[in-house]
Parts: sequence; C-alpha cells; structure tokens
Amino acid sequence: MTNPARTAGVVAAALAGLAMASSCLHETNVRYYTLAGGGAVARPERAQAEYTVHVAPAVVPEALDRTELVLRVSDTQVAIDDNHRWAEPLRTGVSRAVAASLARELVGARVSTAEPRRGQPPDDVELTIEVQRLDVSLADGVAVEVAWTARWKDDGPTRTARSIVRVPGARRRSHDEAIAACAAALGVVGRDVARSVRVEHLSRR
Repeated sequence: MTNPARTAGVVAAALAGLAMASSCLHETNVRYYTLAGGGAVARPERAQAEYTVHVAPAVVPEALDRTELVLRVSDTQVAIDDNHRWAEPLRTGVSRAVAASLARELVGARVSTAEPRRGQPPDDVELTIEVQRLDVSLADGVAVEVAWTARWKDDGPTRTARSIVRVPGARRRSHDEAIAACAAALGVVGRDVARSVRVEHLSRR
C-alpha cells in the first residue's frame, strides 16, 4: 500500500530539484557587460602629470539604476532584460567610460575615478556627470544626453555643458553591439569634456 506522506515527500523533493535545475540553467544564460573597454590606457603617475582630473560616479535616472539592462521598446515603454546585466553599477560604468575617453584625449593628464586618499592634494579638475537620458534599443541604437560640470580647484573656472549623442543601431541588433554603441556615445561625451578641459589647461600655462 502506498504511503501518502512518503509520496508527497518524493514529489516535493522532485519539484525542488526541478526548480533548482531551472534556476541554475537560468543563471548560466545570464550575460554581463561593461561600458569601459579592457584596453589599457597609459596614465602618468600623479607626480609626473601636468594636471589631474577626477571623474566622480555619475548620477543616473532611477529607472536605469539597476543591475538588469533597461531596453527602450517605444517612446513610452521599456523592457527589463533579466538575462543581460551590468557587471558593475551603471553610475560607475558611465564614469569609467568617460574617464577612459578623457585619458586618451588629454595628453599629460592623469585621469582617475577612485576617490582621493586622505592627505592627498585635491585634483586640478573635478568632473561631475548627470545622465539625463540613456536609451538603449537593439533596433534603433543608443541616445544619450549627459549634463556635465568641470570645476577647477583654487577658485578656478567652472564649465557646465550638455552633450547629446546618438549612435544608430547595428545591422545584427545584438546586445553586444548595443552596449558597444553605448560605450561609443559616452566616448563622444568624454571628447566634449576634453576639449573644454584642454582649452582651460592651455590658458593656465
């Protein structure tokens, strides 16, 4: 005669096993992305640099401040993509991508995103970034609007501007290409900032 309690236990264990297997399968399908490329950028030591630039963590819209990618579907609709996620907080990724662009553009400058250590002199330029729009679409590409402020130390000038960049969608419409387009757009933002910083640096020589 079948024991009902034992049967129920076997069924519960089987369901738990299936749930665990499903969870593991789901996790193995998750892909993680970064905005800053892996290529190394030569940066002078602080003591050897002509001037220093610090890029603070970006301010990002609350709707985008999450691990999962937020994809623009239409003018009024977005989709949360559970299987494609950021490998680091978006505010950190944005600042690192802009910093990498600055490091390439500003010869002689030391660009960093890490907070200065105690006792270390302040950086010559403090850059703050506010992402006002970051629409990522597999079909339509990327649209970015960033407000940025570059403050020079010792009561120096403060430069404030907005960069608006659009990168068309790629042919394959893949997540990889969409993230690459996003990184390219932030690279343009970095070049906009670099032009302003470079002009001011040359005027202070």
